[in-house]
Amino acid sequence: MKSPDIHRFCEAASFSPLHYQGQPRQTGSLYICRLTPMVKCTYHISMDIKTDNPHSFVELNSPGSKLVIQETNNGIILKSYFESSSDDIGSETIFLGDAAEKLDFEITFDGCSKTNTIFAKDGKYITTPFYNFEKQRLPYIDFSNGYLKFTSFLAGKGRYLDVNIYHISQRADRKFITAVGDSTLVPFGLDGPHVRNTTEKGIRYLNSKNNRGTIWFDIELLEQCSESDLEYLRNLVVNNSWDTGVHYSEELNSLSHEQACKVMDEGYSYVYEKVGKKPTSWCSMRNRDNVTHAIYAYENLGMFWRNGDSGIHAEKDIGNLDDDTWAWWEPASEAGIVYPAFTHELDLEPAIKYSISRSKFHNWVDNYNSNKMTIVSFYEYNRISRNTYDANFDILKYTENFFVFNAHTKGFDALVNININAGENTRVCDNTLGQFFSYKLEQDKSITFRVKNNHTYSVYLDSDDKECDYSVDYPVD
Repeated sequence: MKSPDIHRFCEAASFSPLHYQGQPRQTGSLYICRLTPMVKCTYHISMDIKTDNPHSFVELNSPGSKLVIQETNNGIILKSYFESSSDDIGSETIFLGDAAEKLDFEITFDGCSKTNTIFAKDGKYITTPFYNFEKQRLPYIDFSNGYLKFTSFLAGKGRYLDVNIYHISQRADRKFITAVGDSTLVPFGLDGPHVRNTTEKGIRYLNSKNNRGTIWFDIELLEQCSESDLEYLRNLVVNNSWDTGVHYSEELNSLSHEQACKVMDEGYSYVYEKVGKKPTSWCSMRNRDNVTHAIYAYENLGMFWRNGDSGIHAEKDIGNLDDDTWAWWEPASEAGIVYPAFTHELDLEPAIKYSISRSKFHNWVDNYNSNKMTIVSFYEYNRISRNTYDANFDILKYTENFFVFNAHTKGFDALVNININAGENTRVCDNTLGQFFSYKLEQDKSITFRVKNNHTYSVYLDSDDKECDYSVDYPVD
């Protein structure tokens, strides 16, 4: 569902109370979307459950978690589950309150320690690892995705399970300059790419709306490319800001670790040489790969894993945008959910298996466009989200009406919020480029805008100057 309004900078979702009813022989989940990707954040949830069978329960999936909320002995408990190995599942339990009362609890997501901490209103808490064992082992920091998911399960002869959700909010630690995630970016990419006349029109449609994506270059398909097709693909990467990834032509899970590493090294070098840009993410044939390959690819080749619970597999069988998953994607894209997607062909009607029909793809793009969202590469989405932890800022000069700062973002853009009381004449200048630019004015009068690595910015709270002012005295690197 789409949140109808935004309240304050740190509150990502606010809505009227919801009544979510589960019934026998029906399946479905309630997704609360448009939340903000962050490396560290806290969700506050206020809800209650009513059921005629104490064995019925609600499963809540917050980023990285699998939580079960259930009535027992006139009280409500929450169990947080986690995989400690591929065959072993552990859990921790916390008492949330009496069954007759409204439940108030918090979930703190930490993508550095790979944990979720659940706080009850009486002050007690439990901390558990992320549910997915592979997600726990990733060698890089993780970040929250853009939604919460509620699913009701009716047991035995139970006739009803009602979930009343009164309030959900998301907050993060706030500083004067805070790096925040961008809830308007949707990661997307293509495997292959397949024959040009099956993708070119869809790519052109994306680009026409200022969208872009990742191409996971399949090594065998790349070898078959004509020089003109190869030049077309290079032009997408250079001029239209499409990102480069590797699609290994073998199932890495079927190889020994040594063989898999050799295939990964050679494929990375081949794509880099042919396309002219270093790949930033990877996958393999039929997505048959695992976290061991992800660790090697990141530590030796600097690539993020497309797959796994932190990628396209957070929702089972949904990451592939195709005609078979369109029943999920149509309402999800209309609501503006942020979820990583990939597909193969874009232009045929109807599509072949594992691809999306032309009309459906256009609808998917239009749905996000109508929500004022931008479709981007996996790398852009990942780096901006991880910059909520990685980015840091040096304030070089500060007065009542003016300040200057440097941004350090590990090479990629960061989205920042400046905690000021902006007015009609507030202006922001990128001193490195020597130009003013626009920003988003938040409801609390703070401002949000993108910054670049090692650029210096001036913020004038009350200025009608036509040009950036270089006369101020501040250090220069």
